[in-house]
Amino acid sequence: MINSIGILGGGQLGMFLCEAGKKQKKEIYIFSESPEFSSKRFCKGWSVGELNNLNKINEFINKVDIITIETENIPLPTLKFIESKKKLLPSAHIIEITQNRVKEKYFLNSLKNIKTTDFLEINSFDDLLATQKIFGNEFIIKSCEFGYDGKNQFKINQENIKSFQKKNLKHFIAEKIVDFELEISVIVCRDIFGKVISYPPVENTHINGILSTSKYPAKIKTSIIKNSISISEQIAESFDLIGIIAVEMFVLKNDTILINELAPRPHNSGHWSLDSCKFNQFDNLINSISKQSVCHPNIFVKSAVMKNIIGSEYLNKEKIMKSSKFYDYFKKDIKAKRKMAHYTITED
Repeated sequence: MINSIGILGGGQLGMFLCEAGKKQKKEIYIFSESPEFSSKRFCKGWSVGELNNLNKINEFINKVDIITIETENIPLPTLKFIESKKKLLPSAHIIEITQNRVKEKYFLNSLKNIKTTDFLEINSFDDLLATQKIFGNEFIIKSCEFGYDGKNQFKINQENIKSFQKKNLKHFIAEKIVDFELEISVIVCRDIFGKVISYPPVENTHINGILSTSKYPAKIKTSIIKNSISISEQIAESFDLIGIIAVEMFVLKNDTILINELAPRPHNSGHWSLDSCKFNQFDNLINSISKQSVCHPNIFVKSAVMKNIIGSEYLNKEKIMKSSKFYDYFKKDIKAKRKMAHYTITED
């Protein structure tokens, strides 16, 4: 019987997981690197420390029955230490692959009928110059790890490439620019019984590498809906996943689907499910790791739009709250490119 759950990370995803856990009478404990975190007012208890402090981690995991994550950016030695002592879901193996863009790309391309954008490993300026000859004058480079919401991502072109001559480019990846029609994502949950459920694809819009809006339903062909779900479930099965995974995809003009990124945790693009589904993404993560069966989402709206409130947009929250379902992330400081809250507008 799973009565208590430990979450590595105390941001807004942890906050929503706390609420989902309470519905099932689970005690949720948070491990946060910062003393100020979004989940503080929602959890049963917390620990504050560095993620590489194994003594602190050990104290924390001894308080709970099982461990999950709300961020994949966790040191691998810490993950393996936890897994040697306590059940960690998703597994350290899954997190290891999905926290590194190169490992993730190789894994995805090893699966049948699944492809990503073309990519090359970058470790030096000479690699950058060699990539330019292969991909052309414009391409994207990203750090292999700890790059999210547009952080450590750069568009390379003929005019700016020389400015990277002195930059430390070790552990970067270059990706060929894709002329896509739209971006979508599918969220999949899989339980210990092997049952799999998927949330239908949503259409995503990014601004400066940060998710701005997610729209359900995505305006795509039925064949693309079926294919995107099939691919996402194939990825979950290939991992032998117990938990949840978000699969971000590009849909090309010829209806080809390329995988962009994976996230083995609840995902920003799944927040629409909070106000549109009987069982949202957080409910089903709690189900899957608590030895319960995952539940069909049971969508009860015609459409939904989730909009992130980023940086100084948060100053307009009073106005936004009057016309939408508003979720405050209770972050202490307003920073540019920081997700401060989100709101959802639904149509029944």
